[in-house]
Amino acid sequence: MSIVTFEDKENFPLETNKPGATILETALKHDYPLYHLCGGNAKCTTCRVFVTDGLQYLSTRNDREQTLADRKGWPTEIRLACQTEVFGDISLRRIIKDNKDLKTVTSESKSSKTGEECYAVILFLDIKGFTAFTEASLPYDVVFVLNRFFQEMSEPVLNNGGEIDKFIGDGILAFFQLRNKDEVTKNEESLKKAKQETVHAAIRACLRMFDQLKKFNLEMKDRFNFTFDIRIGLHAGNVIYGDIGHSEYKSQTVLGDTVNVASRLEALNKKTNTSFLVSDEIYKIIGKSLSVNKKVITRLRGKSEKMTAYSVLGFKVSDPVLRIQKSFDHVLENNPRWIEDYVDKLKSFVEENLDKNLEENQSLTNSNEFLNVIESIIEKLGNPVSLKKEVSKLAKIYESFGISKKEFPKLVPILISSIRENLPSEWNAELESIWNQMTMDLTIETIES
Repeated sequence: MSIVTFEDKENFPLETNKPGATILETALKHDYPLYHLCGGNAKCTTCRVFVTDGLQYLSTRNDREQTLADRKGWPTEIRLACQTEVFGDISLRRIIKDNKDLKTVTSESKSSKTGEECYAVILFLDIKGFTAFTEASLPYDVVFVLNRFFQEMSEPVLNNGGEIDKFIGDGILAFFQLRNKDEVTKNEESLKKAKQETVHAAIRACLRMFDQLKKFNLEMKDRFNFTFDIRIGLHAGNVIYGDIGHSEYKSQTVLGDTVNVASRLEALNKKTNTSFLVSDEIYKIIGKSLSVNKKVITRLRGKSEKMTAYSVLGFKVSDPVLRIQKSFDHVLENNPRWIEDYVDKLKSFVEENLDKNLEENQSLTNSNEFLNVIESIIEKLGNPVSLKKEVSKLAKIYESFGISKKEFPKLVPILISSIRENLPSEWNAELESIWNQMTMDLTIETIES
């Protein structure tokens, strides 16, 4: 005999003498109210329960339940009552108890996240000086500038494997999850390395935001005679991730103490006259590689214990991705017509080595698209997943010039030469090595695309 105990305002222990009876069967036998809108055929999730004790006495998920669990991102404790067989004493809770619960659950889409805990790096960003701009500007200009700002600040997050959670007024909440989290959590060493890589990517995104801000401010100064500053707070830890909101209007979001700390670190910048503060958790993971100019010991609002925050200037050893991105910024600053010069070099290569004539209108037509693809590749160097699509575009452009994939390696010195010519004071052996490594890696990717 097994006992299935439903934990409610009072406990309801239900006995079953049938080994392998499902949780739903047991509930219905005792007239216990358990929703099952599809009739117990694993075609909905209304009978799901949260198991608090006795998981080892339940059957493993069958194919139908596993499909739903994977789609919804359920933890092991959430089970479909209609598919789960009982072989010992268990305790559980209903997830749907009334019609309001039912409305909440049945509003979930196929891609909904019902709630999961994960380790993440949380980024809070706020724009400084935007209130003054709002008061002095027309509504259309306010919306235009804010959307443009969000575009510029979001790109470094997305290009380094992060996700935008939401835009809050004139601020941004973003997060970075561990890549391949199911695999890396299997052993301590893999988890440690994954945390270091994720934190590094998040900090690189933040530093790139400051680079993007400089370019953004040049345009804003020219158009509106206004410039802005940003403040960033970064913290890492466990968060809850799921669909939150009204049954007809939900969005996936992160929440928890980790999010609150990141938000308060961002606000602390104002008091400490800093721009980029990271928590002691971040510093513990990657602090040895960071260049900091201030250490702040503080008690954040809502916290009983003091914590240490660090004002970050950058990496002690230059990050190759950032180095390439910044140097390419300088190339375009030094020579706005760089892409035309590079296309001319490619044209000469084609005519001299491949015995082909590249039509003038073809090179001009391709130049703007060409530059957009190259810029996109350089910005996405921190996110291999999104990089592949851009690399494929680059291969097609080269082929449109009549250059076959087997000739791609010969283009590396042409690109390096073109970059070097436009960085006369900045170019050195280290930068050349970084560019060579990057272009060779991309060439291999391009050939394989």
